[in-house]
Amino acid sequence: MPEKKPYRRLNVLLAKDEFSGTEYRDLLSPDATVSELEIEEGHDFDGVIYVKNPEEKRPRWAQLIDTLVGTEVDQLSNRSSSAVFLIRVDGKVLAFTFGYGRFLLNLGCFQQDFGLKTALNTLNHQSLRSVDLHTLEDQPIQKRSQTARGSEASVFGIDIFRDVLRAVTGSPRSGVGFKNISGGDAIYSFSQEMLVDEIPGVASQLISFYQLELYKNSFGWVDNIRRIKDGDTISALEELLLDAVKNKDPGLIITLPEVIEWDKVLGFSFTRAKKDLTPIIDADQYLNNVDAASVSIESIRRDKLFVTDVHDNEFGHSVYSCLYLELDSGDTKKVIFGGTWYEIDKSFMSGIDSTLAMVALSDLEFPGVYVWEEDGKTKIETEGDYNERAAAAQGFFLLDKKLVKCTKTTSPIELCDLLTQDKQLVHVKHRKGGSAGLSHLFAQGSVSAEVMLGDKGFRKKARTVLRRVDPRAKDLVPLNSLRSSEYEVIFLILGADGQSLKENLPFFSKVNLTRVYENLSQRGFIVKIAGASQVERDHA
Repeated sequence: MPEKKPYRRLNVLLAKDEFSGTEYRDLLSPDATVSELEIEEGHDFDGVIYVKNPEEKRPRWAQLIDTLVGTEVDQLSNRSSSAVFLIRVDGKVLAFTFGYGRFLLNLGCFQQDFGLKTALNTLNHQSLRSVDLHTLEDQPIQKRSQTARGSEASVFGIDIFRDVLRAVTGSPRSGVGFKNISGGDAIYSFSQEMLVDEIPGVASQLISFYQLELYKNSFGWVDNIRRIKDGDTISALEELLLDAVKNKDPGLIITLPEVIEWDKVLGFSFTRAKKDLTPIIDADQYLNNVDAASVSIESIRRDKLFVTDVHDNEFGHSVYSCLYLELDSGDTKKVIFGGTWYEIDKSFMSGIDSTLAMVALSDLEFPGVYVWEEDGKTKIETEGDYNERAAAAQGFFLLDKKLVKCTKTTSPIELCDLLTQDKQLVHVKHRKGGSAGLSHLFAQGSVSAEVMLGDKGFRKKARTVLRRVDPRAKDLVPLNSLRSSEYEVIFLILGADGQSLKENLPFFSKVNLTRVYENLSQRGFIVKIAGASQVERDHA
């Protein structure tokens, strides 16, 4: 009777070609404390196994239990196991990890797209059960969506203009002998009934699957935002990244490179401040401890963001893999996230710019924004003060902070900040708030217009608010038969020159504006944009 093959779940990474001939130990993290185990001679493998040296310790909460019972409880201890099996096949090195084995590796030595690309090349694209997305925007957002049964990508609400696909899970396509496939960034995971001596053959299959281009048939859009692989380009970008770290660039964000279960996290800390646990990631805790004179890309890679879970287990991520930064480079934009540099596709950017060109500049007259010196500091007029002054000067109805209750939104919303007698809904935001503030501005205008058009209950409450502001304003929002074509939605950006306004928007603000423009235009609204330049108050 043939030997029954055990059912195994395996996690695999592929070393970059430049490390295919290196010593196995050099592929591990420099601070990994491991024991090296040789492969038994009966197995015809060129490989080695590393096992993390065991470390048993009591969890932080054990002291509380001791206090409650009045004595030290011997049974309370944690011990985690980690191992990695490195094997050389077809001139390449693959790493099979077990337990927390991936934390033993120097992930910078491994192909960052191996997991995702191999998964997309081996999955049945109608069988997706979960997707992880990273939305490249002012505030990087990581999302995991799951379905009850296998589905195609469109079910997950992927925004091909902003979302980077980070990981997928699903069933294999015809001809692939694996089961329960998932892949994200560098790690490919699958299940299979197999014998140990079949590992080299499986490893060879994985290399072949990675080299395919099948993913382009159903997931060609993933190349809208592409990984940068050219070494010289990455070196140049890393010099700019290093400057951002040294200068504590406000656009530099430190965030986890993967989705985590927050209810299982006790806190975060950094190299050189490991004892200073914080409930959220505090970038200043790292940047303020960096020596600008000696910091390098190599030291940033060595530095760790530590995650301590509620069981007192501690896991470290390279700070390099936790950095998020946008850089403009000619007619493209470069973004680093998860230790990987991305380039926004030129044709994709061109599509955004062509749509942006259709957004007209408003011909309404808006006063400039006051700036002045006070106590040696430059002050700028607040949005609230500006709205009051603009309303008084131009005869607009002031609706700033006049909230209208709505059953279709999570909280009451403003109809707009300023309303004209010609049914122009003006939404106002300072440019100084950056891309995050502008994203809020465009979202605010979009939600308000959609709700006004589709919710009679909202219109009824809005008319009550308008009547309190000025009886003449009530009829600008009819209770019945509202015609969207009669309304202009105007986005007014304070501190921005009107003529060069669109060209100077941050890239992802352009993306958001074009999406809102297309959405509201399809509903019949007229969408325009305007700027209000800064003016000295003493000379206004």
